[in-house]
Amino acid sequence: MENKINEILNAINGFYVYNDQVAQKYISFINEAIELFSDLKAPPTSILENAKNNALIELRNELANRMNDSFFNAPPERKKSEFRISKMLVTVAIGNVLSEITG
Repeated sequence: MENKINEILNAINGFYVYNDQVAQKYISFINEAIELFSDLKAPPTSILENAKNNALIELRNELANRMNDSFFNAPPERKKSEFRISKMLVTVAIGNVLSEITG
């Protein structure tokens, strides 16, 4: 699982140029991370469990509030800006879980 999470994180970090195709792939990576984190077993009240739960909230919020249908109808500059913001939030959330798995 650690390798798959790392692959997702590296793929997201590799998105330097924005276009709608990249955004669709990005959304699929977020969905994949949500699935992995949902299946991740962590001891109750552990730092890993907290990181996992926080990441699930953050990733689901990104899909519901930013990377939704209205995102794709926004002007190009707005999409680029929102994508950059989303990418930062998502990589931090995924990175926090990954650091607790490997730490």
